[in-house]
Amino acid sequence: MDAGSLDARGILNGTDKSSLNHDYLRHYERMLAPFRYEPITLLEIGVFHGASLRMWSEYLERALVVGVDIRPDCAQYAADRREVEIGSQADKDFLEDLGRRRQPDVIVDDGSHQADHVILTFRTLFPHLRPGGIYIVEDMHFHAGPGAAHWRGASDMAPQDLFLRLARLVSCPQTEGDDGRDFAQRADSVEFFYGGVAVRKRPIKDRADVAIRRGLVEQANRPKLWSSFAMHTFNNTGDLADAVACVRRAMDMEPRNPEHPDVLSVILEHASDLPGALTAAEDASRLNPADNRLKARVAALRSRTQG
Repeated sequence: MDAGSLDARGILNGTDKSSLNHDYLRHYERMLAPFRYEPITLLEIGVFHGASLRMWSEYLERALVVGVDIRPDCAQYAADRREVEIGSQADKDFLEDLGRRRQPDVIVDDGSHQADHVILTFRTLFPHLRPGGIYIVEDMHFHAGPGAAHWRGASDMAPQDLFLRLARLVSCPQTEGDDGRDFAQRADSVEFFYGGVAVRKRPIKDRADVAIRRGLVEQANRPKLWSSFAMHTFNNTGDLADAVACVRRAMDMEPRNPEHPDVLSVILEHASDLPGALTAAEDASRLNPADNRLKARVAALRSRTQG
């Protein structure tokens, strides 16, 4: 074992995240490698005896490590580059304020492990996670088997069900239903490992890179590329008007191709314009009436628009 590894730091500091216990740190070392020497903010829910706060501050050499716990005595574990906030992860107002003030790059939920707390914390803090950041939930194995009911709290679902749904939406955006769709649009990947899950937030590409790609698309000037670039620019700049202009350029070049209004429909859906998304999907379906996928998409959008 490398004496400077995250796992070595975990063993020396006595955290149960190490290979002597849950063995989470071999995953975290890979995930957090890009952050190791960066001035990031890592926010951990659950301080206990401060072992993991010490570990994080030793391994992430320029990070500000912020621990959050409901117990006031945990304030004693604050030190250089380590701060402690006292509050409950069952308190949405506290979490909202925490997220706005801290704007973390990494969040680790090792708090109460109660399902309703885990879900509330994710739904509240993930929007405040910086683009390209990582949100980790530990000890999800508590929510399976005979002891699961003890950890359910007021939630009607286990945390793994929320994240499995999120993974389906990230990999297959056409999955029916709205629950979690707004989070999926901001997520880049969902990775499961023993006992936990890591959700990586979509990074924002440099606008200069987007501009370079636009120049290449202009040079090639093919309708398929304009449709692809429309989705690319919307995902990376959020400029809806520009994205719509790009896909309409493709539609003007190939007015009989159903792929272009289909792309427009997806962009408008992601922008929460369901009536516009439905109209574009209906246009695509009229251009290819034999396509059952387009028919199903029209039906799903119509149901969501009317419901």
